[in-house]
Amino acid sequence: DRSVSRGLGDVYKRQALQRGKIVGAICNAASFMAKHGFLNNVKHTGNTIQQLKLWGGQEYTNEAGYEEKQAVSDQNIVTANGTGQLEFCRELLLLLKADTPENIHASYDFYKNGFVR
Repeated sequence: DRSVSRGLGDVYKRQALQRGKIVGAICNAASFMAKHGFLNNVKHTGNTIQQLKLWGGQEYTNEAGYEEKQAVSDQNIVTANGTGQLEFCRELLLLLKADTPENIHASYDFYKNGFVR
């Protein structure tokens, strides 16, 4: 039953956030987050504010928190639009403290811009 699996996904995400875990949503996953109220208290992005409002319906109440950026990180939630995979990765690596911020930004710059400018 799809409604049961959707409900379980909602429960798992809520538990993860309550435990201080990082939750990431890129492309339509950001719309899922809007539909389930996860974006109502954080800055966020997605495939457009119109899509978040459409998919989120009455459950999405934070239009003011929307930022038109490739990726946004706030309170352990990272969101990105469908073309923001590099920025999404950068924000996750920063939250995970996978390396120094300088090294993470340098790596992002390399993959975004390449060797030759």
